[in-house]
Amino acid sequence: MSTKRESREFLLQFLYHFQLPAFQNDKKTFSSEVDSVEVFARMQEFKQTLDIELSTDQQAYVATIVKGIFKNYPQLEETLVKYLKNWKLARLSKIEHTILIMSIYELVFHPEMSGKLVINEAIELGKKYSTKDSSGFINGILDSVYKQEVKQSV
Repeated sequence: MSTKRESREFLLQFLYHFQLPAFQNDKKTFSSEVDSVEVFARMQEFKQTLDIELSTDQQAYVATIVKGIFKNYPQLEETLVKYLKNWKLARLSKIEHTILIMSIYELVFHPEMSGKLVINEAIELGKKYSTKDSSGFINGILDSVYKQEVKQSV
């Protein structure tokens, strides 16, 4: 498994825990006051609960993405809603929602990354952590985001 894939998997787990009801207050506080020190502290605490080892580069990558997601969360949600055809945001599973938000962030805010790679990684995460049907759904949304938001702006 690639180090980026391991990083994305940890990122998914880390972001997902903020979706759980017990962490809603933490999410509000964390998102409004996100800084590198707090992100690293929370990541270290969370890593210990999962007994996961990440390299310094992997931790830096995850922290960068987490900070960017929380900083741009309203825009990311708006973009996601724009591409949900015949779906309401509330109908999304929390895991699919998290995969889509983190992938949309990478597609839109890090266009230097391969769009195909980001989409493929999201599909693989969907297969592993959601249902087998989610991969087509995730692919459809992210492909539309990539074609409309990223490719047209390049």
